[in-house]
Amino acid sequence: MNKLSINQFNRPAITSDKSFFQEQELPISILDDFKSAASETEYEVADNTRRVYRSSFNIFTEYCQHHGLNHLPADPRSVISFIGHQKEQVHHRTGMQFSKQTITTRLAAIRFYHIQAGFHSPSEHPLVIRVMRGLSRNKHRLTSDYDQQPIMYEELELLLQTIDKQEQELTRARDKAIIQLGFQGGFRRSELAEIQVNHVNFLRNKLKVRLAYSKSNQQGHKEWKDLPESEQFSAFSAVRHWLEVSQLTQGHLFRSLTRDGQRLRPYSVASRVNLNSHDNLPQVNRGFLRGDDIYQMIKKYCRKAGLSPEFYGAHSLRSGCVTQLHENDKDHLYIMARTGHTDPRSLRHYLKPKD
Repeated sequence: MNKLSINQFNRPAITSDKSFFQEQELPISILDDFKSAASETEYEVADNTRRVYRSSFNIFTEYCQHHGLNHLPADPRSVISFIGHQKEQVHHRTGMQFSKQTITTRLAAIRFYHIQAGFHSPSEHPLVIRVMRGLSRNKHRLTSDYDQQPIMYEELELLLQTIDKQEQELTRARDKAIIQLGFQGGFRRSELAEIQVNHVNFLRNKLKVRLAYSKSNQQGHKEWKDLPESEQFSAFSAVRHWLEVSQLTQGHLFRSLTRDGQRLRPYSVASRVNLNSHDNLPQVNRGFLRGDDIYQMIKKYCRKAGLSPEFYGAHSLRSGCVTQLHENDKDHLYIMARTGHTDPRSLRHYLKPKD
């Protein structure tokens, strides 16, 4: 389901759109060329998004199977019934009903898998759209508030003091670098996890970090963050110290540590598979932190610092960066250059009137 198959273009369900010219049958001689190009569809959505979609679509599939419904392709009425089921579900920890955001993610997964299989998505049916529009205006549902509180200077100092209590120098150095870089650069957790050692440059008075990909830059355009050393809680020294004690010279910047915190774990990154070779051995990615690891780490330190993990998380560093820069009288263009936001309206969610 992740990659296109040449057989998809020989199935009537896929080739029913008469707006495209189609051969009667694609020859086997172009198979390798087709597979080489089709493999690129693996990267059309981020890995985290793909995992969320897979989980959400599995929930929809189980619902359909339980009621004897077809899940791919699915009847729009089945999707509407699924929405009705989901909106009455509650989180076991909070006792709150699923938010519209959660249900929208479920529908996005349904749409994704239908398009992957060559079907029109039932989520785009007018009745489904009307149901979701009504759900967004329903003020009587008790849903969880997913907004995370910003981590600003005061909270950041508490977190750093908590990290300083760690016994192992490697743990202290790595985690302080993550926290301070995440805050000063307004990074998303997935972006922090993807930073490579060669993406970091120490200039005379600032830390320059290259961002290869981001949510707003998924085509790999050149994007840099300039982080002044003069700013309070600057990441400059923290990142440099981490590189010194870890002795890293290449690969992912933030690595996994052994349980005792004494050493870096073995590190390897799987290279792209050569589709024309039959001798490829299994390869694995290991030894570096993922976005979820950073999320759990920040939650852990928030809890130890007395900051409720219910209200603080990895996104609190990014929202704290925006809010703190606003408090420091930086204008919208300056803040957008720091965080990578492309639309000033996106900042309204973070910025609050000053006292």
